[in-house]
Amino acid sequence: MRDQNWDDLRFVLGAARTGSYAGAARRLGVNESTVTRRIAQAERRLRARLFERNLGRLTPTEAGAELIRRVERIELEVQGAEGILSGADERAAGSVRVTSVPLLVNRVLVPALPPVLAPHPHLGIELIADPRDLSLTKREADIALRLARPQREVRAVARRIGTLDYAVYGPLERRGEPLPWISYADTMSDLPQSRWIAERIARDEVAAPQLLANDAETILQCVKAGAGKSLLPVAIGEREPALVRLENCPPALSRELWLMVHPEMRDLIRIRVVMAWLTATVKQVLELSRGSPEGSLGP
Repeated sequence: MRDQNWDDLRFVLGAARTGSYAGAARRLGVNESTVTRRIAQAERRLRARLFERNLGRLTPTEAGAELIRRVERIELEVQGAEGILSGADERAAGSVRVTSVPLLVNRVLVPALPPVLAPHPHLGIELIADPRDLSLTKREADIALRLARPQREVRAVARRIGTLDYAVYGPLERRGEPLPWISYADTMSDLPQSRWIAERIARDEVAAPQLLANDAETILQCVKAGAGKSLLPVAIGEREPALVRLENCPPALSRELWLMVHPEMRDLIRIRVVMAWLTATVKQVLELSRGSPEGSLGP
């Protein structure tokens, strides 16, 4: 293909990974009309429709999915070559997309960014705060920090890097008051935290929550605002001066923290640097929250 043709395929990959023309435009730093025009150009050249719109989201057609698989293989080969070349001087260069739930991104990863960015001026990190499990095999992200043992994406390389303990926290300003529960929306009822709160409400025979949210970051903000109490990670709650732990007992529940990466990317220098930073950051936060990390951290 001519260089211009290869360039068109960046827009096809962007649309596939974000599910929309607007999302691809944001990722590629162009306007939405450019994305639609370049994808239409690729479809005319290939004489095939690449996407269908389903419930407001772009879904690859059979032809589109086959094209995307081929282009992703080429992309990985190019990135591997770049990693080998940049490895000649052991320099971490290029962009790495890291995804996790908003609470961990905002409260754990963001405060720890300077130590990894300062010594690596050619490294770029794109943080994707999303409660959904974005796909590594579809290249929606390069590295994922997950709150459970991976059940899908069998091709991804995964290892446990710690255990996140949870406890009940409330607003410091309302200490000693009876507080209502804040829990998760019905769509999140499968979460261990949601089930624990539901069981606790049933056991204590108290009123059902008036306030629900679909994300732990939002629940944290609600507790800080004085709206009630909820189950939060100890590593987060202990670092929030506006919160107080309401029950000084063993952790209510614990969740494993898993780090995942695409197998064909794990040896790239920039990936190794970011994974080492993620592992060290998580372990440091867990150690500080527990006081004694022995027996609690993963291998």
